[in-house]
Amino acid sequence: MFQIYIWGAGFYAKQVLGEIDDSKAEVLGIIDSDRKKQGTKLFDTIPVLCPSDISGRRFDYLIISVRNYGPVEEACIESGIPSEKIIVYWKESPDNSVFKKRAERVEGLIWEKQVCQYRLDSAPYEWSLKPSPKIWEGAELLKKIAQDHSSLCRFGDGEFEMIRGKVRPWFQKPDITLGERLKEVLCSDDVRINIAIPQNFCGFDKYKEDAADNIRRYMFGNTRTDILALLDKDRLYYDAYVSRPYMMYKDGKNADEIFPLFQKLWKDRDVLIIEGEYSRIGIGNDLMAKARSVSRILCPFKNAWDKYENILNTVLEKANREALICISLGPCATVLAYDLAKRGYQALDIGQIDNEYDWYMQGAKVREDIPGKLVAERPAGQNLELDEEIDYQKQIIARIRGN
Repeated sequence: MFQIYIWGAGFYAKQVLGEIDDSKAEVLGIIDSDRKKQGTKLFDTIPVLCPSDISGRRFDYLIISVRNYGPVEEACIESGIPSEKIIVYWKESPDNSVFKKRAERVEGLIWEKQVCQYRLDSAPYEWSLKPSPKIWEGAELLKKIAQDHSSLCRFGDGEFEMIRGKVRPWFQKPDITLGERLKEVLCSDDVRINIAIPQNFCGFDKYKEDAADNIRRYMFGNTRTDILALLDKDRLYYDAYVSRPYMMYKDGKNADEIFPLFQKLWKDRDVLIIEGEYSRIGIGNDLMAKARSVSRILCPFKNAWDKYENILNTVLEKANREALICISLGPCATVLAYDLAKRGYQALDIGQIDNEYDWYMQGAKVREDIPGKLVAERPAGQNLELDEEIDYQKQIIARIRGN
């Protein structure tokens, strides 16, 4: 068991003591230069000593609890205490030998410090001090699609990272050709195709605080600059978060408006769903209940781009010209919606709308597992077993298997 002293009987002493693992360490005493405190006992059990009292004593660690630790640390080293025996509570150190919660505390301190940097970096765009892309809200996008039967290609973080050659979505490995195709779609000026990008620049008041900070973290560094370089400052884009209308928002008003608008798009339509295996869109909820019919083509849930030509050809073979094609297939969906729209089909990249709808109907406060469905943000340890669902099996008209 480690033998330790704590320097500082002031305000933070109790906090430090609370984080010491008493199964690994014994507190021999608390050192303080305040003579009024010396000779007393902190919490009626731990003696408060003067600095000279530990001279010559054997111990494993001296923990400095005072917030202004610089002078104390320097004095300890000058008195001959080896630096390896000194633990400064307020330093961002990975040491866990005597603390129960040190890793969590240090991680929290680092995150707080980074959040300030992220917010400062994002502020000029949020306050309209620097120009941002023109991005219309999701509700306006869905109303437009309902009126003109246009298609939708969405770009999220994963698509932009693919263009930038970065590793982002766990379900799609980086691919140069995919990145080039995504860039082609992004630059398209076809009036039949709506291009949506995430509102990661301004209007953060509507987002939950943690969602806004996660956006700021993603956009920090070169990311925002790289994305802006890919965009046309004179073009009108739409908000890609249209497919994520619930979880990241402070209240449910946005979801209350968006979900009925989506359902209106496929009301009394024949819907062909192109999805990764285990997505199971509309199963276990009434998201697709207003459709006249639903059929499905199942694709690999991971690295679907490897089978893209097979997927495209299968859709062209099976799709009714009048059907509404809804695609949830990661970055592959963006290109597929584009290629189908170019061939005269109406195709919508609907992303994670089904997961969002499940959480919305459940009143979930955080992203959580959905039994029988793959949730992109929670890839590990999910229950993907589906209870016997005869209607679902009947809807499958083709299946493309992965490698």
